[in-house]
Amino acid sequence: MQKIILYGDDILAGFEHGKVTAQMTQRLQKAFPQTTVINRALPGHRTTDALTHVQRDVSALDPAVVVLFFGTNDILPVNEIKPGIFTNNLAHLFAALSPAQIILVSPPYIDYHKQPARSWPRQLQFELASEHMARKYQLPYINLLKAMQAQQHPQQYLQEDGLTFNARGYDFLTHLLVPLINNCLQRTPSASVLKKAPN
Repeated sequence: MQKIILYGDDILAGFEHGKVTAQMTQRLQKAFPQTTVINRALPGHRTTDALTHVQRDVSALDPAVVVLFFGTNDILPVNEIKPGIFTNNLAHLFAALSPAQIILVSPPYIDYHKQPARSWPRQLQFELASEHMARKYQLPYINLLKAMQAQQHPQQYLQEDGLTFNARGYDFLTHLLVPLINNCLQRTPSASVLKKAPN
C-alpha cells in the first residue's frame, strides 16, 4: 500500500487549542482510502529542524508522496532564518526525500494584526522563495498564501490566534491538495520500485 506522508509544522500537525489533532490526516485518509496517510508534522518546527530527522521519520518509510509544508515558523524574526537559508534547507529536504513525489505548499496567509511578528513582508518573501524552488525543481506547488488571500475573508480559515487553521481551513487545504496528490499517485506506481532502479 502506498504511503502519503505529511511533513511540516503547526498546520499540517492539526494544532488546535494547544494540542496536535488528526484534522488533516483524517481528511486525506478519507480522500485516499487505498493509501496509508502518515503525519510527521510537528508544531513549532522550521526547515532547519526538519533536516535533523527527515531520514528517520520520512525517507525511511519509503513514501510515494510527501506533502512538504513549512514556513509558518521560519518567517519568525526570532533566531531569524533568511529566505536564502530557507531555500537552501528546502533543497536539502528535496534531496533527502527523493525519489518520492513531493508536493510543496507555500507558507499560508497569517493574520499579521494578531501575529505582528509574522509580518506581511516576511510572508510575501517566503512565498516567493517557495515558488522559486517549486519552479526550479519542477514540483507540484500550492500557493496557499495567494489562494487564501483570493478569498474575500481569509481570516475565516483561521483560529482565534490568527495563525493555525480551523475546520474550514483544513477543508480548504484538503480541496487544494487532493487533485495534486491524485496526480502524483498516478505517476508513482511504487516508490520502492523506483529506489531499486539502476542509476
